[in-house]
Amino acid sequence: MKRVVILGGGSGGAVAASRLGKWARPGEFEVVLIDRSEWHDFRPSYLWVAVGKREPEEIRRPLALLEQRYGTRVFRATVTGIRPEAQTVETDQGNVEYDYLIVALGAELVDTPDVAGCEAPWELAPALELRERLRTFAGGRVVVGPLSWPYRCPPAPFEVAFMLKYLAEQRGVAERTQITVFHPWKEPMETFGPQMVEGFRRFLDDFGVHFEGGFVCVRHDPDRKVIVAADGRELEYDFAIIVPHHRVPEAVRNSPLATADGYMDVVLPSMRSPRYETVWGIGDVVAPTIGLGMAGVFAHFQAEHVVSQIIDRERGAYLGELYNMVGICVMDTGYMGAAVWCNFTDKLFGRAAVPDCRLLGGMRAFRAVKVGFERYWFANLFGR
Repeated sequence: MKRVVILGGGSGGAVAASRLGKWARPGEFEVVLIDRSEWHDFRPSYLWVAVGKREPEEIRRPLALLEQRYGTRVFRATVTGIRPEAQTVETDQGNVEYDYLIVALGAELVDTPDVAGCEAPWELAPALELRERLRTFAGGRVVVGPLSWPYRCPPAPFEVAFMLKYLAEQRGVAERTQITVFHPWKEPMETFGPQMVEGFRRFLDDFGVHFEGGFVCVRHDPDRKVIVAADGRELEYDFAIIVPHHRVPEAVRNSPLATADGYMDVVLPSMRSPRYETVWGIGDVVAPTIGLGMAGVFAHFQAEHVVSQIIDRERGAYLGELYNMVGICVMDTGYMGAAVWCNFTDKLFGRAAVPDCRLLGGMRAFRAVKVGFERYWFANLFGR
């Protein structure tokens, strides 16, 4: 029996564990999932937690359910090092050896003092803190944006802004509310192609949200309530939601798997390490390296492809899942729902500068789609 070790219980790690549980034969693999948390969160619903549409227990499931359903051994520990030359993972609870390794540790937020009081719903705790801040929201100058790119879920700052505009309408304070999305991009969603730029421009105009592009933040003064860009522009605010810097976890950054910028190096389309043939990387931990945005949908499809390769190696032949380089994101803008569909195949292989994207919006039905996917996600992976 070969041991497959999965680092991280997020979208990619949970899918990898479930697919090994569903597709492998009894006794074919020992599957060990290592995560410092006991929970799997459905991250797209953090925004709903922030605006009171969800409670924390509704958007998370215990990772222990993977043990009950698939026989996955869930090992709660913090990964402190990866030694692929010795096929060993180091944790604060001891070392774990592997035959195959799937690295799905994601990206982590950089906790800096300059974002205190401007919580963005990119983790559960800040989402709950934002909910408390929104109790007293009564309009004013609102700014939403990231300190840097890349970050998890590229369209999310826009979604947050649209939801706040909706909240201002609900509370009757829209006339005294001015919302601005600031971003390093010169145009909204510019790395996703001209159709996305045009579509998000239309959304911004329709919802009365201003876009401050090419805004590379170099300083945030929470006492003066001002954000300063590299070109000298300043944004004053009464209420701010700021997405912190993201970075790769230290265990990857300090390992032989890392590129110069710290993120993991992989070969397309296999998602395998170019130096270690039994190691794969999926999700946010490889997204900047291959030219993808950070999103759970990418980790999902990558996980299925990687599991197919592992089973194929052991059996000699297994017709599994190819890497589907298409991403779908469903947004709740408050007023209505919208969906982003992108095919990254040509971009990832260098045949195009931007992905082939479509924006579908203007229908409240997409809000129901987002709710439906949330329910499907938990039922498919955890059985409830």
